[in-house]
Amino acid sequence: MDLRQFQYAVAVADELHFGRAAERLHVAQPSLSRQIRDLERDLGVELFTRTSRHVELTPAGAAFVATAKRAIALAAESRESAVAAANGVQGRVSLGFVASAAVEILPRLVAAHRAARPLVRLVLHEMTTEEQVESLMSGDIDVGLSRDLETTLGLTVQTVRREPLIAAIPSDHPLQHRRRISFTDLEGSAFVTLPRQRVPRAWDRLLLMAQAAEMRPSYVQEANQFVTLLALVAAGLGVAIVPESVRALRHEGVHYAHLRDTGAWSEITSAVRTSERQPVALDLHELLHESGIGS
Repeated sequence: MDLRQFQYAVAVADELHFGRAAERLHVAQPSLSRQIRDLERDLGVELFTRTSRHVELTPAGAAFVATAKRAIALAAESRESAVAAANGVQGRVSLGFVASAAVEILPRLVAAHRAARPLVRLVLHEMTTEEQVESLMSGDIDVGLSRDLETTLGLTVQTVRREPLIAAIPSDHPLQHRRRISFTDLEGSAFVTLPRQRVPRAWDRLLLMAQAAEMRPSYVQEANQFVTLLALVAAGLGVAIVPESVRALRHEGVHYAHLRDTGAWSEITSAVRTSERQPVALDLHELLHESGIGS
């Protein structure tokens, strides 16, 4: 038995006429009749009673045709699923993201992906850039939404958005009324930061800016999340250097000032394994760059 014979049997059952069934299937009637006889021989039962003027389903034929219709529908569904998976429109894909990307880019990405790929399950994991690199290499995630990730062996890295770094300043700070400052204007201010082991690239950029300004910042407190970091700033513990997108979090008691310094910028980057062949992963990575999400 094969799927073609199932289709032939269903057509004859629907038409109750071999000629009309053959016309519907675009096959010669003798070929159709031969296929039905072969099917009946394989099954060991008679599916149709035939006279020169009349065709009827036998009880065995009615039972077979009902099952055959389900088999044909399941075969079509299986074909559609395979094509969808091959085209990246069905399946599961995992994304690692840094906390700062969750402010603006991640909500846009999730909405765009859900609209474009409703049959693909997007699994999200908040993790640092370093954790993403490790998870990408091990295959635990498929795509990374990182910050300031440089070209890394085995990964394809692209810029999603380049944004300014800004100073988050307590509302009682002498610079609270300034909209633009230089890093040197922060001389003598205490700094609050994210832990260096979690964001080494952000620390490296901060140190470069300090060196260019010939400053030695005093680091007084660390926080694991930007929300906590802003709360420390609002409490007057110190100033913080954060990506501009973080200001969307809005925190009473915090003033933001743009930095004039040439090195005051940061990039949201995407990463995928260079050897990646999964359509769902490549499709998500492409969506990040072609949908305007990072703009």
